[in-house]
Order: sequence, then C-alpha cells, then structure tokens
Amino acid sequence: MGRIVVYIMGILVMITLCAVCITATMVALFLQTMSAFTRETPVAQVIMSPIQSDNNGEYIEIQFTPFANQSALLAIINRPDPASQPPLELGETQTYRLYGDVVAVRGPLITLHPTLQIFGFQNIYKLALIEGEYRLTPGRIEGSEAVINGGFDAFWWNANSLEAQYPYNTVVNRITFSGDEEPGFRGSGYKRYHIVVTSNSITWNFIEDIQ
Repeated sequence: MGRIVVYIMGILVMITLCAVCITATMVALFLQTMSAFTRETPVAQVIMSPIQSDNNGEYIEIQFTPFANQSALLAIINRPDPASQPPLELGETQTYRLYGDVVAVRGPLITLHPTLQIFGFQNIYKLALIEGEYRLTPGRIEGSEAVINGGFDAFWWNANSLEAQYPYNTVVNRITFSGDEEPGFRGSGYKRYHIVVTSNSITWNFIEDIQ
C-alpha cells in the first residue's frame, strides 16, 4: 500500500512539474509575442512649426533629426553607392519647408511573417520621403516633398516585385510604403514628435508642446 501511495505521489509531482513548465513556457511565449507586436522603435525626431504662409502658399517648417535611417538588416543586404544616395547624418538636424497643411514621413517597409517577429527578427525599413500635402485647405491640391536617404531606390522596387515569389514569400508577409500623416496646427509654439517603426507601420508619437 505504501509503495502505491509513493508511486501515486511521484506521478502527481511529475504532472505538477510538467504543468508548471508548460505554463511558464506559455507565459514566456505570450510575453515575447506581446513584445514583438507592441514594440515601437524611435528612428527620428520631428519638431513641427505652426502653419505659416508666404507667396507660394501655406507651409510647415520641419526640423528633422534621424536616429536611424534604416534597419540594421537593410544596411547589410542593400549597400547603395553613398555618392549617389548619401544618407542623412545621424543626430544632425535638417530643416525643411514643406508646402501643405499636413506632413508625412514615409518609407518602404518589409513586414516579416509574425513567427519570425516573435523569435526576435525585426522588420526591414528605410526612411525615404518627407511629404507635405494640402488636406485641410479646400482648393489646394499639390504640396511639396523632400527626398531623403536616396528615396525609393532600385532595391525596394526589386523586392516589391519578388514579394509573392518563392523563397521570399516564406519570409516576407508584406511589402508596403508606410508612413502616417500628421496634421499641421495654427497658433504659436512648436510640437515635438518621434517617428517610430512598429510591427507593421511607420508612424508618429507625440512627445510634447514646445513654447
């Protein structure tokens, strides 16, 4: 009888240990998944002026400071001629006058399959364009733009054409040209933002008002 009790207790201990291990693994995988899909990587700072005007129309002045122009993986797999596609100097502020009443910072984005992101692989991106557009002012159509870091170079157009082909489709979930718009404002002071890369987009995070 005593041996049976010991045997049963041993089985219960093993089951408990297995359950604890499985639970810990599931929790770790859940946390890793949450981290992968909620990660926001700041890649640039934008300080935006109020909407102003001159003889050419309304414009917004942008002070743009890159923290990272492109992902580390892109820097390895795509090495354009720096003479023809000079990157912005990291940490150095560039000022752009963009005609329009909204501003967008856009760039191509290669979104990897979710499983790869869960296991730590990060999406491939590049900041390529700062664009002003008239969206809030009736009657105005065209704004202006500033091409940065060589713009949308041949690497991206080639990658886009191969998106659905094997073996690229085993790694790449989608190739998009991403970048949210941020509306301008009227009045005084400035607004500071971070441009961030998420699991599926390039977007803006408001940081603070600057007087």
